[in-house]
Amino acid sequence: MTIITISRQVGSLGDEISSTVAKNLNLDLVGPAEVHELAQSCDPEYRDACALYETEHRPGFFERLFFDQPSYKSLFEALTFEQASRGNVVLMGRGAQIVLHGMPGVMSVAVVAPEEIRIQRTVAKLNCTPEEAARIVRNHDREHLHLIRLVFDRDPRDWALYDLILNTSQLAVSAASEMVVQAVERMDRIPDEESIKEKLTNMALGKRIETLVRKKLSPGTARNVLVNADLSGVIRITGQIADKIEKEKVEKIASQYPGVTKVECDLKLVGLAYGL
Repeated sequence: MTIITISRQVGSLGDEISSTVAKNLNLDLVGPAEVHELAQSCDPEYRDACALYETEHRPGFFERLFFDQPSYKSLFEALTFEQASRGNVVLMGRGAQIVLHGMPGVMSVAVVAPEEIRIQRTVAKLNCTPEEAARIVRNHDREHLHLIRLVFDRDPRDWALYDLILNTSQLAVSAASEMVVQAVERMDRIPDEESIKEKLTNMALGKRIETLVRKKLSPGTARNVLVNADLSGVIRITGQIADKIEKEKVEKIASQYPGVTKVECDLKLVGLAYGL
């Protein structure tokens, strides 16, 4: 089983490298078309969040107010775990390198290039002026950085997130793709690939339930609730919550979710007292 995440800058040749690597290794590419289909399949109440997941653009002022809910972080994580659980995939962008960081069998790649080269490539690709290309490159860099920070509270320029960083200033698509292929072929093999698939599937289920729980609770309360699932549909809920009524609400949401066989709720009641 192979799972590759590829984070790329505009004009870095990252899209082309992703496609070539997927073809050479016979992997499924989860690129723009696949993510668009995924976004369209989202529940109506999450459609706007899924649209942002699809475009990777920073939300505007009013969208940020709407977006500032912990449920969306859980949703993005669930979508990534679901895609990764298929196995033998190349996941392009969308914070996958953050969500899957530390997971056995995942190769995370960053494709970068100097800004002036990315501008030149954008001019050639879009047949636009250098000034227009510079604006496109810089706006995309800024918006993508803000969105990833907003959702995951991580900086995608933290190079510790990646196993391989490719600067394509002097690399053609074929050469850069071959480097990725060679790195993947030399990775340590996972002794039990099925267990990783099951783990990813369970993590997706837990995050789906966590998304729903966080959607139903107030943002301040929801951030303190974490949901995990095991192989047999047993759900474990941990964290802190304000009162017994909210705790019972969380338990009910989890118990009614499809595929759940048992709910183990370990939420701690943290009543807040005001005054002297």
